[in-house]
Amino acid sequence: MKTRLINVFDSHKLLIFFTPFLIYMLNGREISSGDPTPTVFVSINALKKGTIFLDDLHDYIAYHGLPYYVSEQKGHLVSNYPIFPGIMAVPIFAPFVWLIDKGEGDLVWKYVSKLSGATYTSLAVLILYLTLRRLIQKEGALVLAGAYALGTALWPIASQSLWQHGPGVFWWSVCFYYLIRFAEDCGCNHTPSQDSQRSFTRYLFYAGAAAGFATLCRTVNGIGAVALSLALLCHYPRRSWSFIAPAVFLTASLIAYNVLIFDSWKGGDVVLHSLHWELDRVEGGSWSTPLWVGFPGQLISPSRGLLIFSPFLIFALWGMVAIWKKADVRWRMIAWTIPIPIIMLLVFGKYAVWWGGNSHYGPRYQIEAYPFLMLYLAAVWPQIRNSRTWMTLFLVLLCFSVFTQWVGAFCYPGGWAVEPTALSVDKGRLWDWSYNQILTCLRSGIKWPYLLL
Repeated sequence: MKTRLINVFDSHKLLIFFTPFLIYMLNGREISSGDPTPTVFVSINALKKGTIFLDDLHDYIAYHGLPYYVSEQKGHLVSNYPIFPGIMAVPIFAPFVWLIDKGEGDLVWKYVSKLSGATYTSLAVLILYLTLRRLIQKEGALVLAGAYALGTALWPIASQSLWQHGPGVFWWSVCFYYLIRFAEDCGCNHTPSQDSQRSFTRYLFYAGAAAGFATLCRTVNGIGAVALSLALLCHYPRRSWSFIAPAVFLTASLIAYNVLIFDSWKGGDVVLHSLHWELDRVEGGSWSTPLWVGFPGQLISPSRGLLIFSPFLIFALWGMVAIWKKADVRWRMIAWTIPIPIIMLLVFGKYAVWWGGNSHYGPRYQIEAYPFLMLYLAAVWPQIRNSRTWMTLFLVLLCFSVFTQWVGAFCYPGGWAVEPTALSVDKGRLWDWSYNQILTCLRSGIKWPYLLL
């Protein structure tokens, strides 16, 4: 029965998209904050008015004073967050925008925002499965794709609204898929033919474009694009330019937009970084957190730790070591990426608001690191699968991870960020094990599915 089920999913790969997609939609509500709001209206205005400006935002949202997520630049209201996820969502918004009048759309926009997040996150799961399928047996690929979909913050955050993260992990999954295809051809062709040379160029171009698009979705993804460019330049100096060219072009396009609109290559981050005190009661510069506080906080804070909310990922740390023993060029390609999630964790560990703010469940900043970690975990899947002890431990940790994400998808918010003392006032609550976000949300119960009823 188990083998038959695995074969059904492997033969009908769209099931690997639709299964998490339906689960993501099952809670019947959008889980969001202010961050995705301008992205939603970028999609709407692109369709209705052919512009990315948000000058008519007041027609949709009543506010006194500009919300933190927009600012006035060059005579227009613009999003302080990257606009590319909104552009990506245009095909999903299109039928709804053309059918819904402005005054009737509040719940509809929430629904379509959730639909967009769920779509790109589910596509990321499918593409990661296709990548894993080229590295390990289909049983392991299916288990790890399921763990990725339901055992990480992809479920309670990335899939629940038009955050930057769903489109971001989608592009990283695409990038890895084509890097593995490139590595396969390199490993099989010691004296490549002209057709193989074209394949090398094509796969690297697609991977580089995907890394560039990931950067357009979220600026921090540029760390990965730069690191991969350097790694490929060192190991494939002639072929690497097929990757570097599209990645550089797309990154340069982002910088040009930021300079044109915000007069700074940092774009809207300049505005957001000036609001640390107003939003989170944080003093000092944007990179003022001691690493000995922020770095472990990213991993083991009881209310923000990656290894607390998704403890099965502890096996990825084993994979980061074991992967170097593999001679296969595909695994060596993945090994070169190991500095990327480490640098991301260090960057966010130094960030003034290392916990990611008050309006989400669990670890959010680290979501783009998940595709990397899943590939490292895949490196030790055969050892896990062949050991009863390791497999039992893995399944226990995975079940806890899935339960934890279910709590976020169905029970968040639970008042943890504001009770008994607002998190913006008492940051020590990030280390309170007796009153953490998981338990608080669980005790608060399942929330009303307002999009379904």
